[in-house]
Amino acid sequence: MDRNSILITISWLIWGAGFYFYYPFYSILVAKYIGENNLGQFFTYLEIISLPFPILGALLFRKIGEKNTIILGMLLSGLGIFIIPYAKSYFDLLFASVISYLFYISLPNYYSLMKNKESGTLTKIWAISVLPAVIFPILGGSSAQVISLKIPFILGGLLTCASGFVIFPINDKVERGSFKISIKKDPTPFLSIIPIALVTPFLMPELVRVYHMNYFLIGLIDSLLETLGMISGFFLPRVNKLGLPISLLIFSLISFFYFYWPFSLVFGMREAIIPLSLDYWSSPKSPEGISLINTMQLLGWVVGYGISWILKAPKNSIVFSSIFSFALGLYLIFIILLEKKNGNRIMN
Repeated sequence: MDRNSILITISWLIWGAGFYFYYPFYSILVAKYIGENNLGQFFTYLEIISLPFPILGALLFRKIGEKNTIILGMLLSGLGIFIIPYAKSYFDLLFASVISYLFYISLPNYYSLMKNKESGTLTKIWAISVLPAVIFPILGGSSAQVISLKIPFILGGLLTCASGFVIFPINDKVERGSFKISIKKDPTPFLSIIPIALVTPFLMPELVRVYHMNYFLIGLIDSLLETLGMISGFFLPRVNKLGLPISLLIFSLISFFYFYWPFSLVFGMREAIIPLSLDYWSSPKSPEGISLINTMQLLGWVVGYGISWILKAPKNSIVFSSIFSFALGLYLIFIILLEKKNGNRIMN
């Protein structure tokens, strides 16, 4: 790794520590305000409001550069996480959550820095950033169980704020001029998000409801599933485009956790699905192009959360996720085989 890649990796490690400190408990906290059956509605609103953020990040790149945009986005995101547990109403909770999603203005710039390196860099750095998940969900669960549910959000917010400043030594790049996007359109990054979105609001609250798990056990489960995702993120890039359908097929087992809780661990495959869809199934490398891909991903979250809102019951959403993930995995394998066949035909 070169110097810039090391700095980005450290930044993402700190961000990962903050994220895994609080996020396993986010849906649980939201459910306390609005009830589990309304989680789909809440997350749909949250994603719709956040849709312009990646484009805003690309516009800021033209004004203040990649580095400053990343620092600004992570600082604001950390502030939002910090204030989430102090929300007094539905509106307060939604407002704080929207602020916490301002990391989306940083993402196109982070991804641009990584995608301009060798192929697979994004997926590998993503996998390394999951390392804090080995311990931080347990720390978050322990602090929530022993002290207060506010603690994971306070510490997670502070770590997120700090993560952006690590990249300060990177040589900044500011490209003046008009906003330009020219990419090969591929719906895969959009479609890959949908099965994840169908599960995300409900998995942890359902583990609490079905298996009566406390905060410590939720943290332990999250550590285990993230470890699976981290390992997958290291090894699946070796099979290039095939890594994504493999991840989706494994993810499709998620609904079986209603019969045996260890199947919940396959939720960790999202840590391979998202970067693999970006690394091997999308073409742009500029902040502008990547911002469009990020917006497509956000639309995937909106569609997934919207479907879960329509389906109402968490179990219906999770079962539908399994079906969708399995079908998408098979479809992508078909696409790969078709590309290989056409490639061989050209060679002959």
